[in-house]
Amino acid sequence: MAVDTGMLGSQLMQLDIPKDGSARIVAVSVEEEADGSTVWTVKFRAKPNAVRSAAATAPSPRAPGAGLAPLNVDLPAFSPGLSVEEGSPSPMSQQPHMDRLLPMICQVKTYAWGKCGSDSLVAQVASEGIDELEVIEDTPYAELWMGTHPSGPSMVMLTTPWKMVTPLSEWIKLNPYLRGPRHREIEPRVNRRKSMIKLERSAMPFLFKLLSVRTALSIQAHPDKVLAAELHRKDANNYKDDNHKPEMAVAITPFEALCSFQPAYSILCNCRATPELVAVISESCVRELERAIEHREQDPEAVRHSLKALFSALMTAPFNTVQLHLSELVSRIESTSKMLRSPVDELALRLHEQYPSDVGVFCVYLLNYKVLQPGEAIFLAANEPHAYIYGDCAEVMATSDNVIRAGLTPKWKDVSTLCSSLTYYDGPPHLVNPTTDPMQPFVARYTPPVEEFVLDRIQMRDGQQAYLSSSRSLSILIIVNGSIAVEQISDVARGDVLHEQTIFQSYLSTGAIHLVCPNTALRMTAQHGDVLAFRATSPSKDAIDEKSPSQRNAH
Repeated sequence: MAVDTGMLGSQLMQLDIPKDGSARIVAVSVEEEADGSTVWTVKFRAKPNAVRSAAATAPSPRAPGAGLAPLNVDLPAFSPGLSVEEGSPSPMSQQPHMDRLLPMICQVKTYAWGKCGSDSLVAQVASEGIDELEVIEDTPYAELWMGTHPSGPSMVMLTTPWKMVTPLSEWIKLNPYLRGPRHREIEPRVNRRKSMIKLERSAMPFLFKLLSVRTALSIQAHPDKVLAAELHRKDANNYKDDNHKPEMAVAITPFEALCSFQPAYSILCNCRATPELVAVISESCVRELERAIEHREQDPEAVRHSLKALFSALMTAPFNTVQLHLSELVSRIESTSKMLRSPVDELALRLHEQYPSDVGVFCVYLLNYKVLQPGEAIFLAANEPHAYIYGDCAEVMATSDNVIRAGLTPKWKDVSTLCSSLTYYDGPPHLVNPTTDPMQPFVARYTPPVEEFVLDRIQMRDGQQAYLSSSRSLSILIIVNGSIAVEQISDVARGDVLHEQTIFQSYLSTGAIHLVCPNTALRMTAQHGDVLAFRATSPSKDAIDEKSPSQRNAH
């Protein structure tokens, strides 16, 4: 939709809005009616006359998430709430001196499995950036969400033409160029449902999180796009959207996880060493897996079929059977000297203490157990079983909240869907090795085989400097620890030569979460100690095309 980029600003200037600070914009939205006309809705909140004089003289509060220095500055006359004609230069590119780092207000999730109080990295980071968050020591702070998903949408703080807070999704909907050229190419056609048009145009392609895990998450998987659409259509209460959810976790502290099926021979050995497991799944399932391993060269699919039969037999076993044999397993392990216990048996004991009599405890003998060290990363494709166990991580995924659960949880389970949808590939977990550029020290990039996201990890010490090259799409930057000075860099053409120009400088500290506009490079200098920060963004189309089909579809 083409809209005169001066229309909204000029119309708002004509409204009778108090100029003494007693009124502020709280939302701007646009809707297209059936006849093609466009309706702009601008919502203001004005304080009563009795308190206007006080409001006009009161100091501005610190912007949540702005770190050391709130970005309350006067900017060029450009309204972030404008719709720009497709193909036209973006207002950002026309305003080289505009501040391109916008503070965000993000949501904290208090799921039961999260670390409690000040022990939680999520609480530590969020409490520094959100003035209103008061950390309660017996409350679990599990996740910090950064993105546009309706289950935990973020807000963005704008400063032009007025200081206002608006949903990030609304701002993106009015400025589709912010999603980058690759995502504009897949904008929905006009003959698609209006609700889908709203969803696609207002959503970032990725959802970014911090996690602090105290007790194990559920044995789970995330559906692919086809299955997600089917589940959402049939059961929108439990499957909130129709998108897939590949995800990647980068460890901040040592991070424990169960992820994908162990090599089939390892599973067979665990079964032979764990009679209580065999009693649940039956000896015939174990023998079938053994035969499949022996004839794998002649029939590669046989192992997958036998793993499916074995896992399905476990997850659908009667509760009384599971309870009985889990009790036998725990008794046997506890009666064994600690020096003689295997690591997997110790893990089974830990999970049984957290989830007594839960069938998910037996999954430690089937899935890979991995302890990621800080900076190591794991990728989980759609339809791969996994469960995070303990630690802190940065996690980025496609924008979705779809989870198919089957164990280690008091929440609703969908065992049949999980068992029928898994790939049943066996082997080591999919680790993502970061790449580094000698020209960009202190920055490690994690590039999984998906279109939606990449993640940069910035780690440096006092006085060191890191350079983040620009992205053609929106990015989210979070400071997990430390303080930095940030210079926003733009390339300015002078004749036939490009020169770097600093267009803005700000200071950010722990808890600062900022939206980074497209085509904005950042030069960051550590201040007063060690720094850890992450930037999530979308890969360029060229980077995706460079991957082979097998890399893009790797499990």
